[in-house]
Amino acid sequence: MERKWSVGWASVASDGTEWHSGLRQGQLAGHKATQVADLSLHQYDMGFCERLLKEHGARFGVENDDLARALWMAVLIKFVSCFRDSGQGARILLKENKVYAANAKALRDFEWILALRNKHIAHDENSYYGASAFAWLEQNGDVREVGAMTYVTQIDPAGVGVMRNLVELAQEHIRVAIADAGKALLAEVQAMSPQERTALPNGIYIPLPTGGLHSDIGKKR
Repeated sequence: MERKWSVGWASVASDGTEWHSGLRQGQLAGHKATQVADLSLHQYDMGFCERLLKEHGARFGVENDDLARALWMAVLIKFVSCFRDSGQGARILLKENKVYAANAKALRDFEWILALRNKHIAHDENSYYGASAFAWLEQNGDVREVGAMTYVTQIDPAGVGVMRNLVELAQEHIRVAIADAGKALLAEVQAMSPQERTALPNGIYIPLPTGGLHSDIGKKR
């Protein structure tokens, strides 16, 4: 199976000149370029969370079917991925102490969401989820059946509101950060000589894997 890719681009800073077809792409490298690129991924992920909360949030806490639970899990996992990774450092992470620095309640809410993701969604380690074995007995004590009862905490509407607020605050932080990083990157490129800018790699080169879907799943990009 071969991978298929969705690709998009967006402007993060401009000198005010209108875009026109005569422009070419010159790929950038370095710390500022990496910062802009990584922030754009965070923006993409938070946008995903925002859309799910907006389009499906009304069913969270009301319906407890598989689709509602799957969508809620997707929001939790993708949101936390902007703040935590596996230790490989594929991108610069958001820091909750910066994102929610001005809001002590939001910081506490973040810690709760993080624990919910770590201890309930990614791993089964708390009381939100469980099961117990039992026996069906006659009044005289004879056993007729044994069984198991599972119990799963339903999605809390208050938790959905917490997540919506955290996503909104993170998006605002990202908008400011990417605007500042974009201006700094534009200034860096403007400071180059015309010869240096002309020498920038033409287009955007990304070393995409040529193998199947599972060829490099355990490797850092």
